[in-house]
Amino acid sequence: MGKDETSYNVTKTLNGFIYLLKAGGIRGSGYSPEVLQFYANLAKEYAVNTVLVESNFGDGMFSELLKPILNKTYPCSMEEVRNQTMKEKRIIDTLEPLMNQHRLIVDPSVIQEDYESVQDLPEEKRLQYMLFYQLTRLTAEKGSLGHDDRVDALAMACKHWQDQMAQDSEECVTDKRTEQQTEQMEKYILHCEGRNVKNVILSTPDLDLLNTDEDYYFPSDPWGERW
Repeated sequence: MGKDETSYNVTKTLNGFIYLLKAGGIRGSGYSPEVLQFYANLAKEYAVNTVLVESNFGDGMFSELLKPILNKTYPCSMEEVRNQTMKEKRIIDTLEPLMNQHRLIVDPSVIQEDYESVQDLPEEKRLQYMLFYQLTRLTAEKGSLGHDDRVDALAMACKHWQDQMAQDSEECVTDKRTEQQTEQMEKYILHCEGRNVKNVILSTPDLDLLNTDEDYYFPSDPWGERW
């Protein structure tokens, strides 16, 4: 590991916003039993659904070492992410849109802990290891930061949520339209039953013709009425 850190963060999402609940870094070896147990305990504390691991780290060895400890402490899914593009550009492309739209929400305790976590370092090195220093000093120039482990871990987590939210939004649109069509059809059937109408050929209504939730028109309505 050298002078770098094994960095981590805990994020969750709700209503299109990403919440950063905890972030930090562990200097030195990331393979020690104590460090691996720390990550497993962290997953349990925050009841995470998925643990993301950068497969570049140790060429997959870190995941293999973490799995048995995680399964014993808090069984949950684990996914590996492999990054191949230029680090600085990848981080900026992920975080800049979120921050411009104010969709990255940070718990104030994360900022305080970020500051406190580097106080054991020499004064001239403290800033370089802080997440929010890295976040505000990163540029597209290669090697613009002496250390970028914490902001890189945050970008990886946010990228996961961005992909997930994009997929979920498409499914939600389809599900919502199907739900609306089913609801309209059920109301129409109840309307026909109330009039004691039999053998009516039903067709799915064109939702674009509906102006409000209370104003329905069905092309197959034998009376051609609004009701």
